[in-house]
Amino acid sequence: MSSPAVSVVIITRNRRDALGVVLDRLADLPVDEVLVVDNGSGDGTGELVRSHGDLVRLLEPGENIGIAGRNLGAREARGEFLLMLDDDAYPLPGAVEALVAALRANPRLAAAGALVRDVDGEGRVVKLDELGTFDWWLRAGHEGDPPPEGFPAFFFPEGASMLRRSAYLDVGGFFEPYFVFSSEIDLAARLFEAGWDVRYFPTAVVDHMKAPSGRGDEAALYYRIRNHLWYLWLRFPAPVAARRTVGYLTFDLIESSYRGVPRAWARAVRDAWRLRESVRGERRPLPRAVLRRAELNRGRMHVRLLVGQLRRRLPI
Repeated sequence: MSSPAVSVVIITRNRRDALGVVLDRLADLPVDEVLVVDNGSGDGTGELVRSHGDLVRLLEPGENIGIAGRNLGAREARGEFLLMLDDDAYPLPGAVEALVAALRANPRLAAAGALVRDVDGEGRVVKLDELGTFDWWLRAGHEGDPPPEGFPAFFFPEGASMLRRSAYLDVGGFFEPYFVFSSEIDLAARLFEAGWDVRYFPTAVVDHMKAPSGRGDEAALYYRIRNHLWYLWLRFPAPVAARRTVGYLTFDLIESSYRGVPRAWARAVRDAWRLRESVRGERRPLPRAVLRRAELNRGRMHVRLLVGQLRRRLPI
């Protein structure tokens, strides 16, 4: 028997109802196995997963291990490709095939990101390409139909992407001290260093069942800001990291204030320093040529985001 081509990896915690929808959708799609990593749920998630038959395997680390659950699932997977999904996101028909085709067409492609559409309970699209969405970031100003080889990207949606398992494991997978957020930017940079590519394919669509507005905003900002500080000092030469730190901290303070949670910024900066021992031994600055590819249009897009947010608030 040939080995499976596509292994789905989902990490979840106390999202039983949403996960049930995702598993039902996957049953009708061309995937070979589904691995659900339950990060310590207490809502009956395990029983739900076990009820879905042989296609779905349950992995239970016994606690909330965050992004490390992706690595656990990848190690246990048998497929050539890893379809990384959030527990509230599912591919539309044709998306899996499109991502597999992209990876097979380009043997140096390690990560293929999909278009993420936020949908409500009725399946209506509520957010697609607005300021700050995945599509807005990954298109980076490019309009119209994507080229067959996809758009070059500096990251990919962690929970709506397909990765080449061999490349993923070779570079060590997601960086586990991040716990959540910013992990895909760091992984992309390490893939570039190893000679791999990362691209965006908006013809592959993943629907995300949008949670109520504001859910987890403060925690998300906290982890993103803390982890990005670590990313700068782990992967950049010290003089470059110092300059970038000033610029991004200013941007993040403005964004946190714009969202009404400036305390998230203060906590993140404090903990990036206080918890520095957890990442100290992992510093490995990347060559400048790799960093240029990893940065791509990121700084320009941050400026565009800041200007767009200010225009929303100010009568200009």
